[in-house]
Amino acid sequence: MTDTPTILIYATYRTQSSDVEAFQDIASRMASAARLRDGCVFLDVTKEVGADGTFRLIEAWRDQAALSAHLSAPDFQAVFEEAGKLGIVDRRADCYSISGRAALEMLS
Repeated sequence: MTDTPTILIYATYRTQSSDVEAFQDIASRMASAARLRDGCVFLDVTKEVGADGTFRLIEAWRDQAALSAHLSAPDFQAVFEEAGKLGIVDRRADCYSISGRAALEMLS
């Protein structure tokens, strides 16, 4: 990890069962593109085990400028519009600010 994140986003999407594969494809494409952007520390998409149609997106950004650039990028806007046509039953996103970094002492 070369960048220290200042922003963490934890999002949950729940789709209709008929749109699970389509959403997974869209989210995977978006994540792959985002990982190449300056300031993306990580972005992971996972399908929740035992909860068909539920996905978790966990991402970290160096700063607000990097996140804003991602959100306004034409390729992100295109996949966001594509996802909007799917049967998304529920979605929630929480954004966390990280104010600093300190080393942890690890017990041996």
